[in-house]
Amino acid sequence: MAKVEDLHSILSGVLWLAVLAGGVLYAGLVWTSYLSDGRKLHPRVDWRDPAHSAEHLAVWLGVFALTVLVRVGTPIFQMLSEASADVGDWFLTHRRHETR
Repeated sequence: MAKVEDLHSILSGVLWLAVLAGGVLYAGLVWTSYLSDGRKLHPRVDWRDPAHSAEHLAVWLGVFALTVLVRVGTPIFQMLSEASADVGDWFLTHRRHETR
């Protein structure tokens, strides 16, 4: 019975590594497509080649999601950066008054 459990843990580890490698490969494809094409990337569908069409659609969806994340995240990051600077100024001013 121990052999079956060992085989199961080995196969689940290999499957986990395969999923992780696939995720890293997909993230790399999305990142390079975003850097090279940016918002100009359009989905390409060829009914005679469904595998490549699915790949292009998946990469396009990833680039679209990354574009939305960057567009939404940039103003949020700027707002948080300004708030952090204001808090830092307040803290330094407050500490100066305490030490006097």
